[in-house]
Amino acid sequence: MVKVGIDTLAIYTSQYALQLATLAEARGIDAEKYHTGLGQFSMSVPPPGEDIVTMAANAAKQALQDIDLTHIELLLFATESGIDQSKAAGIFVHHLLGLEARCRVVELKQACYSATAALQLALPFLRENPNKKVLLIASDIARYGLNTAGESSQGAGAIAMVLSANPRILAFEPEYGVVTESVMDFWRPNYSHEAFVDGKYSSKLYLTLLEKSWEQYQQLSGRQFADHDYFCYHTPVPRLVEKAHQHLLKINAQTELPVDVTDEQFQASLAYGRKMGNSYSAALYVALASLLDNVTDDLSGKRIGFYSYGSGCVAEYFSGVVQPGYQQVLHADYHAGLLSGRKQLTYEDYVAFYTFKYNEEGQTQDVPVHSTGAYRLTRLQQHKRVYEKTELAVCDTPITHKTTMTKLNKTKDHVIKVLAPGKLILSGEHAVVHGQPALAMAVNRYVTATITHDAVPQILFDLSDLAHHSRLSVTSLRHLKDKLKQKYHSFIRGDFGIRDVLQKPFELAQFALGVFADAMNLTLPHGVKIQVQSDLPIGCGMGSSAATIISVMQAVSDYTQTHLSTEQLFQLALEAENMQHGHSSGLDLRVAMHGGCIYVNNGEIEQRSIPSFPLYLVNTGTPVTSTGQCVEKVASHFQSEQMKNEFAAVTKAMDSALKNQSWHAMRDAIAANHKLLVAIGVVPAKVQQFIADVEAMGGAAKICGAGAVMGDQAGAVMVAADNQHDVIMLSKRFGYNVIPIAGEMRGVHAA
Repeated sequence: MVKVGIDTLAIYTSQYALQLATLAEARGIDAEKYHTGLGQFSMSVPPPGEDIVTMAANAAKQALQDIDLTHIELLLFATESGIDQSKAAGIFVHHLLGLEARCRVVELKQACYSATAALQLALPFLRENPNKKVLLIASDIARYGLNTAGESSQGAGAIAMVLSANPRILAFEPEYGVVTESVMDFWRPNYSHEAFVDGKYSSKLYLTLLEKSWEQYQQLSGRQFADHDYFCYHTPVPRLVEKAHQHLLKINAQTELPVDVTDEQFQASLAYGRKMGNSYSAALYVALASLLDNVTDDLSGKRIGFYSYGSGCVAEYFSGVVQPGYQQVLHADYHAGLLSGRKQLTYEDYVAFYTFKYNEEGQTQDVPVHSTGAYRLTRLQQHKRVYEKTELAVCDTPITHKTTMTKLNKTKDHVIKVLAPGKLILSGEHAVVHGQPALAMAVNRYVTATITHDAVPQILFDLSDLAHHSRLSVTSLRHLKDKLKQKYHSFIRGDFGIRDVLQKPFELAQFALGVFADAMNLTLPHGVKIQVQSDLPIGCGMGSSAATIISVMQAVSDYTQTHLSTEQLFQLALEAENMQHGHSSGLDLRVAMHGGCIYVNNGEIEQRSIPSFPLYLVNTGTPVTSTGQCVEKVASHFQSEQMKNEFAAVTKAMDSALKNQSWHAMRDAIAANHKLLVAIGVVPAKVQQFIADVEAMGGAAKICGAGAVMGDQAGAVMVAADNQHDVIMLSKRFGYNVIPIAGEMRGVHAA
């Protein structure tokens, strides 16, 4: 019989987490009730815009990295957090991933058991069709209610597995034991957003059906407890798994085994669950990923026993054997970075996320923007869910310039931390690319680059905001840089668009470092870890790419003590910035480097005072088109000298208003700038309506970045208005976030 099983697997979880110690403090109880009683320390909390579809797509994107998508002919989506009574959640994922039309898609439900049901349906299909592959996804959000008994065991997560013949990770064995009983230990009626659970009864059933399914499996397979090297259990809470393993030891008369031996059989499988909380249908396979990633010994040839339980209830016991060379296919670094990089929520943040309500009346609702990986739920419209990819497209300009060899000679405890501010363009968007003046201001939101010593002589990239964690040698970094530059030159020749140059957002930071390493002839006597974190909304016109480039390059310069001049830093950064935008004006880079408020005209920079007017930043959401695409689209407008002159005139009028501190002149200039941006087609209709409403209440507003030539979102909008409350209420009506900002006088600087 042909081997069938898991060829690749990857997990995904929300990029926000709540420490259970924080929850315990809010509830007035001892944190040990959670840490010891549940065996859990934190739980993933999905923000608005994150649901089972976005988590599933993120997990699958990682799992499919080296898979030919044309071989995927079946997508099975297991969940008990369904978003539609008719349409399978997998259909949305199928679209987001760009899978072939020739692909069956179906959703399966039976509490936490359904992923195992999907697995058992897929294995015969693969034996009959050994040249095809199955994408199995399990994705769930465990939700019980604020201040309920089950609150502390909530969580969220997804796992994606590519199943195939001759799998690279694990081959399943054909024998299994399965038991079904109709009970009411856990359920969620259609009319309820939270589940109902009889916790003690459910835990008792979990252990009872473990015994029944194990006995059946044992009879059919002829295997004894000692024939299994490791064990994975469905994990509602880790403490229940610990009890279950002791129960299995007892019924198999294995209680004489030392505790350290029995702990080794399953404890590594709980590492991820202790941090994520319950992920329902995904939980058993999250445990498998945790086991494979965290056991340092080679598991090749080892047999793993699996216990799957779904309330209501169905339980199954089965087994699989780890395949030789499995380590080469794991995504352990990605998983580690994903979990360590989560933003830690305050209790107030957690409640705000939890109490956010999706519109159920059919009106259009734009969902607030939070970190959701490569995909997000962007809005609800006429009872329809609208998803989007959030990845930035990126682009480059070649320069040549070498120095003598630079070596890293820092001690292990040497830490360099550098911050670069974001920006708002007050006037001159698009026109600045065509040689016209512009005004821009640094704001008090930053990208932070931290560099530390690492034992492995490579560069470790820890880009938590992008859920990316990888190691590259300097040689690999240079190869990546050269490859991307070749693609950029193809863009210059017109062979393809700017979005086709950089495929993934984390490549921008890697390219920036590659440019620096090549220019400085960098070598590595030891490794370094580069961590990049940002509190700038990505892709919203606030200069996140420029701040990333400048912070990384300046941090490496400080670490290597190469002492780049301002112009050297700018030229190196401009090469990387062109990768993002195609033909960068360099304005964002200048602001990130110098800070304050600057007036740029024909390459000359003049400092201006930070505006003292009542200004607010409103985030309308990430545009579906990149800055580079917008620049390309509107270029024809600037063939007209009249259009150039009109943009120049409005920038000069705003500059005069700043010098004279004239609120009325500033408001008029903003309104005039907005009309020009509408004329070149970068302000979506919905954003135009929002700005019209701002003007109706006596204010003015305009986009502060490239805007968008398609879709409803335009990134950052600057609002000048006297009444902050009115701005907040109006933004709320449109589903927009008001982001508190202030001017930042400092450019890139050490923390």
